[in-house]
Amino acid sequence: MILLVVAGACFGIVLLAWGVYPALMWLRARRGAPAVAAGMPRDIACVVVATRDAPAAALARVRNLRASDYPAELLRVVVAVDRNAGHPLEAYRGLLGEAAVVVQGDAPGGKAANLNAGVRAASGADILVFADVGQEFNAQAVTRLVDTLQDDRFGGVAGRYTQHREDSVMAAYAGLEAVIRAGQAHGHSVVSTSGSIYAIRASLWRDLPTGLICDDLYTTMSVVRQGRRVGFRQDAVAFDPRTFTRDQQFARRVRTLTGLIQYCTLEPGALLPWSNPIWAHFVFHKLLRLFTPIPLAVGAASVVAWLAITAPVVLLAVAAATVLLAILGRLVVPRAFSSAIRQVSWLLRLQLIPGLAIANGLRRRWSVWTPTPQGNGNHAGAGAGA
Repeated sequence: MILLVVAGACFGIVLLAWGVYPALMWLRARRGAPAVAAGMPRDIACVVVATRDAPAAALARVRNLRASDYPAELLRVVVAVDRNAGHPLEAYRGLLGEAAVVVQGDAPGGKAANLNAGVRAASGADILVFADVGQEFNAQAVTRLVDTLQDDRFGGVAGRYTQHREDSVMAAYAGLEAVIRAGQAHGHSVVSTSGSIYAIRASLWRDLPTGLICDDLYTTMSVVRQGRRVGFRQDAVAFDPRTFTRDQQFARRVRTLTGLIQYCTLEPGALLPWSNPIWAHFVFHKLLRLFTPIPLAVGAASVVAWLAITAPVVLLAVAAATVLLAILGRLVVPRAFSSAIRQVSWLLRLQLIPGLAIANGLRRRWSVWTPTPQGNGNHAGAGAGA
């Protein structure tokens, strides 16, 4: 009986994190986004782009930003180049010309150091918009983000990250994230933005710690803990035209969850309900997901142990039936069977991610970014929370 209670509790935690909580956010999102009154643009908005990509990639990104429908006289662009980039700073300045201000990222390098330098160069701006090189904004993105920040209740706002979704598992995950963020924003605030598209009031910016992985999570929670809301705009879109292999997606998720652990070590107050206004969302959306493989494994082991003790024949029958179905599937519908095996293997592999992230956290191993070929994976400036 104890084993069944343990199994029920474990599976209940998983259901709460991946079923009940998203469903509640979906119901809340159906009520619509909080109303914001769009007025005539009057704020100086500065888009800060952190990169170590080639100058040509930075130029394409700046051209996309300059195509925004936000008034050109109120829009500035700063490109912060990582000091470990493989191209000299003058190459960026020569190519970008007057389209953007180019600055050197701070030592020792990394996205957080680049953003700190970029924000300093954005002095005088009212609104800071953060973007990566690898995506493209729709023409209305900056305007929609700034519109939300005209409402004094909001100190920050997230846009929506989209990309080619050839992987059905990751596509479903991305859709779930969008629903959850919409629901969170309707109630109070999103827990974290996408590093590829978000904006905050410049007065709320706090310098990022050296070596920070998740600038989006850190900045979002900083705004919330300063007493402001962080909204979500479905119509402000950062589209990523690149495709990612499953190995690259795996590495991104390991990095993101490692960044979550790093954030908890840097800002332990976020774990306390009296110092985190969105503590419940932080727990259900972030922490329970991080530890999902643990209750899954314990729950499954408890069920198997209970069957082995109380009904070993049933356990053997289930095992035999599983093997038989696998053999029949392989013989009768080999393509469908192979596809199903690949998806199941991918789902099982994803369960390793939290364990790797926790191991990184225990070893204080925060340097988890690995380069991938340009055009076929993450750029150096890619947000960890995308």
